[in-house]
Amino acid sequence: MDKLQESAKAVSQAYNTMGGGFDDLVEKTPFLMNCTNLYQLCLDQFAKMAPFSRVLDVGCGSGVQSFYLGAHAKEVIGVDLSEKLIEIARGRCAGLDHVQFQVGNACRLPYRDASFDFIISYGDVVSHIVDGYEEAIAEMARVARPGATITFEVDTKWNLGILYHPMELLDALNADGIGHATRTWEGMRFKTFTYTEIKGILEKHKLEILSCRGHNILASLIPDQFLLEKEGRSFLGTVALLLGRLDLSLSDVYPFNRFGFNFVITAKKRG
Repeated sequence: MDKLQESAKAVSQAYNTMGGGFDDLVEKTPFLMNCTNLYQLCLDQFAKMAPFSRVLDVGCGSGVQSFYLGAHAKEVIGVDLSEKLIEIARGRCAGLDHVQFQVGNACRLPYRDASFDFIISYGDVVSHIVDGYEEAIAEMARVARPGATITFEVDTKWNLGILYHPMELLDALNADGIGHATRTWEGMRFKTFTYTEIKGILEKHKLEILSCRGHNILASLIPDQFLLEKEGRSFLGTVALLLGRLDLSLSDVYPFNRFGFNFVITAKKRG
């Protein structure tokens, strides 16, 4: 088994174990709540571009974005490594015959070239693929039609919260020109990116960046035990949510949008 297969297996097992519990985390954890607010802001803007013909949700998880996009597209296909999350997604979208799901790998998308006009990949999907992230980007570019919109999220290499993680900071400082710094969460590794690095990768695959939005920008000043708290709501957890609201207004403002914990890149496939 190669590194890419090993990584895919680890991610699949992690999310299969979390199952429906992941949605609970999203609804309770300040960090993830702030993420969701940015996703919704982006989705509401994309809805103004609707209707879409064919939408692909790469790393669709439990189908939250697929469900939303189902109201704005003739066909939505969600693909994810986790069998458990695909099962939950199918339940969420039951009755929506034009929204379909299948288990699959972002680095081996089973779809024809130039077959989608909108592609979305939120939830650190590309960063999950530490040993094959460019393959995932290349695959999304391959299945995108000329002029298609591709929007995805990755971890940023530099953020205020890195000051709480000296080993990650050292890793980032020691990374070479394109960088291969990583961080960990729930036992999983994540590839981190600079804006310049991700722009260079996209240009190789005929993708032109239209916008960059960050989340957990100032909120990353809150220590992890409060930013990632799962139960109850501490004072600093509440502050993290308040800062998250401010971050939302700063999400596309340079240079703040380059230094969030993550950023959402939206690009266009050149003809």
